[in-house]
Amino acid sequence: MMRHLALLAVLSAGSLAAPLLRGTPGTLKEAFAPHFHVGAALNTEILTVADHPARALVTRHFSSITAANAMKWGPFNPEPGVYVTEPADALLTLAEAHGMQVIGHTLFWHQQTPRWVFQDVQGGPISREALLERMRERVRLLAKRYGERVHLWDVVNEAIEDDGSLRKSAWHRILGADFVPEAFRIAGEELPASVQLIYNDYSMFLPGRRDAVVTMVRDLQARGLRIDGVGMQGHWGLDFPRIEDAEAAIVAFAATGVRVHITELDVDVLPRSPDMFGADLNKRAQISPENNPYTDGLPTEIQEKLARRYAEIFALFVRHADKIDRVTFWGVTDGDSWLNGFPVRGRTNHPLLFDRANQPKPALEAVIGVAAGK
Repeated sequence: MMRHLALLAVLSAGSLAAPLLRGTPGTLKEAFAPHFHVGAALNTEILTVADHPARALVTRHFSSITAANAMKWGPFNPEPGVYVTEPADALLTLAEAHGMQVIGHTLFWHQQTPRWVFQDVQGGPISREALLERMRERVRLLAKRYGERVHLWDVVNEAIEDDGSLRKSAWHRILGADFVPEAFRIAGEELPASVQLIYNDYSMFLPGRRDAVVTMVRDLQARGLRIDGVGMQGHWGLDFPRIEDAEAAIVAFAATGVRVHITELDVDVLPRSPDMFGADLNKRAQISPENNPYTDGLPTEIQEKLARRYAEIFALFVRHADKIDRVTFWGVTDGDSWLNGFPVRGRTNHPLLFDRANQPKPALEAVIGVAAGK
């Protein structure tokens, strides 16, 4: 811990010389191999363009990859009987060529699920029994196509509100409180036993959502349903959440006996209004010079702050490496980050470890320095 504090002191002093630290491991996957997998989410362009410049970063630095969109119900199966498998297949091909762990994201979510999933042939609301069968058909197809090649599935994504209540989605309207248990029941029955089953959500540091997810995990376990882990989305900022709150969530989830996965990690450096926190895609705001200040790149002061923040975050993860299986960044470079379009479309954000020119930022060296104990 003293070494981590020393690193933060170096960054606080404004030393951004390249390299910040000498003798550290050269890649993220090498640096954190003793602790946990380090992964990235790849957009469809990276998956389908063989000579995409970000691919070199992916194969060099990451031991785990996720399709950002290609396996979601809408992109994968936009209409009944229509399947767009090429991007997802490309994910498997890339992973297997480089010995990477594959994360399936996601089986069931209230976003990016086509309307037809919830409709009968006349366009009216589908019955409970028909929806459960449709869910089973989806999982069965994915199990047949990918089987054990996908090592882990986010079974349910974002089913809990900030206050701990069940999200009022189309899933909830038809299945009610049985949505999450039935989703895990189907996944456990249709997917290979070796495939890990995960619940994934954002703002897990909030007590309402944290405690509700702990209750959910224990309820699934009491029903005899398998849940192997909880995914804590890390859509965080330069000054939120407090490390203590993130740590409390890690400890609470691990206490249920499941593994913790840090998913969708990025650090937003741009201003947000108080109502724009979290990862609810329904929230949008208008672009302005005040909320888009870094169109020409990050000033040194903010680079330093980002590096310090990432060092602080990874010091937490290493401290709890006995509980954590994986840390996945939501994107590879700043240019492909979803935060350029959320919660304000068209902004220039800088939330990851590699910039728009595919070059490492000071935050990369800060993170690797934590792993090296520098």
